[in-house]
Amino acid sequence: MKAKWNLVTCLYIVFYALYSLSTRIIPTAVLCQGMAADLLYKAVILGGCVLAAGTLFLIRKTIKGNALLYLLGGFLVILVISTITNYKYGFVDNALGVVTFTTQLTVFYFLPLTMPKEMIHKCIRITGLCCSLLWTPACIVSLYQYVRNITYRTLNPAGNEVRQGITDGRLFGVFSDPNFAAFSSLILSILLVYVWRHTSKKWVKTYCIINILCNVLYLIMSNSRTIYIAAVGTILFFVFFTTYEREKGDTFRMGHFIFSLCKRGLLAVIGILAIYTLVFFPLQAVGQLTAPEREVGDMVREDVTTSNITNNRSTIWKHYLTLYKDKPIFGFSVRSALPYASNKYPGSYLDITQYVTHNGYLSLLVETGFTGFAVMGAFLILVLVQSIQRVRQKEKISASYMMFANLIIATLIFLVCFHDVFFTVNIETMLLFIAIGYISSINARH
Repeated sequence: MKAKWNLVTCLYIVFYALYSLSTRIIPTAVLCQGMAADLLYKAVILGGCVLAAGTLFLIRKTIKGNALLYLLGGFLVILVISTITNYKYGFVDNALGVVTFTTQLTVFYFLPLTMPKEMIHKCIRITGLCCSLLWTPACIVSLYQYVRNITYRTLNPAGNEVRQGITDGRLFGVFSDPNFAAFSSLILSILLVYVWRHTSKKWVKTYCIINILCNVLYLIMSNSRTIYIAAVGTILFFVFFTTYEREKGDTFRMGHFIFSLCKRGLLAVIGILAIYTLVFFPLQAVGQLTAPEREVGDMVREDVTTSNITNNRSTIWKHYLTLYKDKPIFGFSVRSALPYASNKYPGSYLDITQYVTHNGYLSLLVETGFTGFAVMGAFLILVLVQSIQRVRQKEKISASYMMFANLIIATLIFLVCFHDVFFTVNIETMLLFIAIGYISSINARH
């Protein structure tokens, strides 16, 4: 019974990841619009509800209360209070947001309590391979569009006109947004490195290398500054992690560790710059040869200037912080901030632009107030403290632990400049909850 349940859960994880990625590729999003899109979304939500109910049933006798669990419970209570106090501004949407968060948290965070560790590893590897079948071809088509200097506009499923190909100094390609696309390539590359490391089959290793190369090429040519920072930050974290693992032990010497860390960190930075240089500029040269009519500064960002270096994000953040003061304790709930701004401040910046926060931490503050922000912050800090305690032990860290830690770091950096991850159906949401749940379960055993 439990084996079959875990198989269904693994299939759901693969389906969830593929669904999330398909919404970021304009051709697949358009192909599945209307009733098909509605059915797929409902399948994700209803499937999550069924799995959440089953998960709670399976762990009802084995789950033990701890500080992390109490913090998550407190956060859910705050979410409910926030939803009730904002009932005038889209109560149903807010309630659905709370249900989405609760089901995803239950299915993914508690995964180690229902699924054996080895099966989680296998499920993540299968997810990475399946996602590459959908995502990598889209990256290849996008890179072809850059080389051929293809630029056009098309309608997304919502009926809005979106940019495609190479435009405004960025490679949108066939994706709805180059930032989310580049981040998807980053986390997929992490998953494929994990697959590469855990297979002995040469054809699988070769397949992983080809896919990683294509995704890295797109990541670089996307010209997304935020993803550059996320990628560099993740690599440097990996360097720190592996250096400490290598140096720790009975003979650990802080001076030698710092020297090794600086040396390996410097080599990593030099390597990153070398890869960027060997990819970005040669591809630009190839582009000029194949399409001489293109502008010389085809990869110069037109939406970023010295007076607007954050691409309007600082303005958005300032207005949301001003709005936050209206409801500082429990916030505006999951989806009420913009309706509230339009109702109370018609003609305001947020009412006119309808921009989301473009910062996951600010979203958390605005949506759940200081109380929710503090409780979730305490949860993440406690996970960090327990992880540090685990890493400092003599026993070596597994490759799986390291992979999940890198996924967490990449996502947390990404959230600095992009919207919510807690209340959405996104592959990074799924991987973040699974990663935190996995690492927390390992920390608890030690």
